[in-house]
Amino acid sequence: MSPGATMERVYLDLKARILSGAYPPGTRLEAAQLSKQLASSATPVRDALYRLSGERIIESWHQEGFRQPLLSEADLVDLYGWAGALLSMALKGRSPRPDLPSGLVELANHDNYPEAIEALFRTIAIGSQNGELRASIVNCIERSMTIRALEARVDATAGDALAAMAEDYRFGRWSALRSKITRFHRRRASFAGRVAAEIRKRSDPLR
Repeated sequence: MSPGATMERVYLDLKARILSGAYPPGTRLEAAQLSKQLASSATPVRDALYRLSGERIIESWHQEGFRQPLLSEADLVDLYGWAGALLSMALKGRSPRPDLPSGLVELANHDNYPEAIEALFRTIAIGSQNGELRASIVNCIERSMTIRALEARVDATAGDALAAMAEDYRFGRWSALRSKITRFHRRRASFAGRVAAEIRKRSDPLR
């Protein structure tokens, strides 16, 4: 396998592990240790870690290496606010895209809350004709993946709110969807302290 192909494989594999929550919040990500798990030398692992740090999927910690993010309440409030603003922007003035069948990206059905919310927000992103906006929304989605199950745990209404947003999307009710997305993220921000407490519970001591 060429060096470029190896680096891409390592990057995608490591990213998938991180987004799945394989490493507890606050866990140090050491290239030497990860290289064994990823069946690779340390160099492509370090390159992947720097790339993921640039995407803010992981953190560069005190100039001493990398770690799985340990998000605080303030971090979550900022992330929710940013995601809500981006999604609202993507829906503003929304009209069917002429290059898509029926003008809409079909929304897949998922019973699982984390998968369903990812599907809805990715579908909204794909429907935008602005490439920078699409990329920013996808980045927010990825950075939020490890906290979605915690959201549903601390707020029993999260699933119902998601179902209502999905219904608006399927019927093309853009104004109603924008309003629901704004309320959804404001509510997420109001529960940010409880989500942050759940993140702390999952954290292992830094090692």
